[in-house]
Amino acid sequence: MKNIPASVRDRLLKIARENQTDFQLLLIRYFQERLLYRLSKSGFKNNFCLKGGALLYALEGEQSRPTLDLDLLGIAIANNHEKMLDVFSQVCTYPYEEDGVVFDASSITTTAITKEGKYPGIRLKVQASLGNVRQNLQIDIGFGDVITPKPVLMDYPVILDMEAPEIQAYSVETVIAEKFEAMIDLGAVNSRMKDFYDIYRLLQAGKFDLALLSEAVQTTFRNRRTPCPKVHPLFQDEFALDEQRLSQWAAFLRKSKLDSIAFQEVHKTIYHWLEPVYQKITPLSD
Repeated sequence: MKNIPASVRDRLLKIARENQTDFQLLLIRYFQERLLYRLSKSGFKNNFCLKGGALLYALEGEQSRPTLDLDLLGIAIANNHEKMLDVFSQVCTYPYEEDGVVFDASSITTTAITKEGKYPGIRLKVQASLGNVRQNLQIDIGFGDVITPKPVLMDYPVILDMEAPEIQAYSVETVIAEKFEAMIDLGAVNSRMKDFYDIYRLLQAGKFDLALLSEAVQTTFRNRRTPCPKVHPLFQDEFALDEQRLSQWAAFLRKSKLDSIAFQEVHKTIYHWLEPVYQKITPLSD
């Protein structure tokens, strides 16, 4: 009888060597993909929407930054630990042997997510295994955000020749809007370099509708009740010249093993596209 886990592991190792990709990162992506597949086959596929780094990987491939977590938005489902345990126990035990992956439903744990008291959510951890290879997966589930104009149905890219997960995902416009909202909310103390990188990449790719982006920004800011001062540090020249921020940017690129991009170029791109959008919403916050 064929040892499917061993065969899959060998194929993943070959891909990692050929593409000079970190095997551990590739393995995590594979586990995430196969969990999404099980979710897509469950009765809960319409209750979750993909966001975050795993979505950016689906949109950009290897050009995206490495991500270790799976981020989802809960839709029409309770922000309740017992409910999430029940849902993901069912997802993890969906019968599918062809990918060699086993998700241990008995290992699932949940903890509360709070970001400075805002946007509460639930963090799940579950053990995934491929034969004798084991990996803890983290799934962060948020609640209460609004997607503009609506979730997008996508076929999530597969690493091996298997059926792709068909899942709901954020629109590009909403991805940009939420990251932009975090920039405005954090202001001059913002150290979330990944958001600057992600927004820059998405704006450079140009696969968004400017009118929808403006609508998504307005909707996100209104929903999160984000103050919008007319003069914001993000849009000042000094923001891109701050030595501490430049040091943080260089460290982020180095740690993430990303190509060098001048922070001034990133700031210039964000200013070009998003400063006019911001000016449209500042009167709304008065």
